[in-house]
Amino acid sequence: MAKQIITLYHAVQKLITKDQHALVNTATVTMTDIQTDNGIIHVIDAVLMPPEFVDASDSTIAEVAAGDDQFSTLVAALTEADLVSTLDDPDATFTVFAPTNDAFDMIDEGTLAALLEDTEALSSVLLQHVVADVEADSVTAFSLNGTSLETVSGASIPILINEETDSLTVGGANVVVSNIQASNGIIHVIDTVIVGDVELPTPPMSIVDVAAGNENFSTLVELLQSTGLDTTLADTSTEFTVFAPSNAAFDAVDDATLDALAQDADALTEVLTYHVVQGATVLQDGAVQIAQSSENKVETVNGSDVALSLSGSDLYVNSSLVSQTDIMADNGVIHVVDQVILPIEVTDASSQTIADIAAGNDDFSTLVAALSAADLVDTLDDETATFTVFAPTNTAFDKIEDTALSGLLADTDALSQVLLQHVIADAEVGAVDAFAANGTAVDTVSGEDVAVDIINFTQGENTQDDEVAYDVANGRLVGGAGSDNAGFTLYTFDNDLGSATSNCNDACADTWMPLLVTDANASGTPGLSSVERNDGSMQATFQGRPLYFFANDSAAGENSGDGVNDVWSNVTLPQTALVVESAIVTTTDIKASNGTLHIIESVITETLN
Repeated sequence: MAKQIITLYHAVQKLITKDQHALVNTATVTMTDIQTDNGIIHVIDAVLMPPEFVDASDSTIAEVAAGDDQFSTLVAALTEADLVSTLDDPDATFTVFAPTNDAFDMIDEGTLAALLEDTEALSSVLLQHVVADVEADSVTAFSLNGTSLETVSGASIPILINEETDSLTVGGANVVVSNIQASNGIIHVIDTVIVGDVELPTPPMSIVDVAAGNENFSTLVELLQSTGLDTTLADTSTEFTVFAPSNAAFDAVDDATLDALAQDADALTEVLTYHVVQGATVLQDGAVQIAQSSENKVETVNGSDVALSLSGSDLYVNSSLVSQTDIMADNGVIHVVDQVILPIEVTDASSQTIADIAAGNDDFSTLVAALSAADLVDTLDDETATFTVFAPTNTAFDKIEDTALSGLLADTDALSQVLLQHVIADAEVGAVDAFAANGTAVDTVSGEDVAVDIINFTQGENTQDDEVAYDVANGRLVGGAGSDNAGFTLYTFDNDLGSATSNCNDACADTWMPLLVTDANASGTPGLSSVERNDGSMQATFQGRPLYFFANDSAAGENSGDGVNDVWSNVTLPQTALVVESAIVTTTDIKASNGTLHIIESVITETLN
């Protein structure tokens, strides 16, 4: 249900009620009916911004698209489908959801070429982005939350507000720019091509045949053949959706894992079938809609679930980024992923409680001491309860300055709040559940929520402004393009742990050169910040730890400083990481008798702020 209200600004807002939640535009009403002497107050979780319109009223929709380079593929498609004149009609009125070039680029090149040649299918896809006789601005679209719009193609596309991101979605596509006002309607820019139930042109080849014809899948095809799964995926009587790792994805798997899989056909089969969904052809826009839903886990052929989620416009399967979509085959579709999706390894410690596990692991001695000081050991030892715990290691606590840590351990109220922000009650949240929660916030026992995100370290642009970059080939941090030592390995110093600054000065700094940032700001890679040195200069830090170059590294990529004196280490990172607040999850799914434990490498201290 939607009602229109007028504000003192004279702007129209939409009050929407859906699934017991009230929204004002995209803001959620969190508290209602606060009575005052002169009215009533309802609390919302976001500031309402007046809608901004881009005035292009001297141009038709077709002219706006033709004059904007980000729509060049769309214009080419409209031309092929003979639809330019339709959207150029000054006497008509349209609402157009316009995919960008980047949206079209996500579709496989061969599939897109075939679509451009099939004018009937192309026209159906394009007209699925057009609503006739309606000029629906963003506020009107907000009011349609939970309903569908009928398009010129005859299809109905769902309109939803993502309450976690306060964003509007149309047919699974995010609206990234809204309210471009043309003379014959309005344009909203979207990040995904809406295919819906249009049948895309498909080659008369099975998934295996299509993969075999693509040199980027040669490793995958070889492994399918070695396990006999090529026969399964060649069955054209069954539909499959395959999340296919590229050759580069297999190259990134560590040698020990690859060698173990090569010796164990059953384990290899488990891995490969974890990339396959049977019985459905799920195209990109369908996968995006699943990712946006509350039921965003799908069962794979090996019997385990994978989670589909979004970070902005990026689609993830567990923590693997989907880099190319909609490679069509006669019996399904292939989407390319940039990492091999390994089944989640569960450590069975079900004979112990969470408190027992922590007490029996020397790496949690500080955590156990903190739990004891806060009188929380018995809580996590309760076998009748169920918890999910994000457990900081000793090194995680060592990142806190010694005086601050001592003060925290002495303040039981503050300590209890910090520790309980690491605990979720009445739920066992496994790794796949956490991947599914990407981009959301989860309530903790402290009463404060924690943000759950998938961070992709490969997506930094590494410009001349970047002091730090991620070396994809070696999986570690290096000097960025803006550094004097671009590409050189970066290190951390264990003697800095417990300190609020760097402890490598004078002669030490001649051998281990601090990565200085002149603007007191290090950005571009998640987790970067800076700290003031004893000479007043600013040094880049990662996860609170100062970063250094090693003088004996003579070329970019060298790693001779790792392990020196057992106190110097490079900063090794996976391509993607599950992050809870600012803490990277390093180990998942340790199963206890009263819940699940995940290990993190930083302490979550947001309750102290």
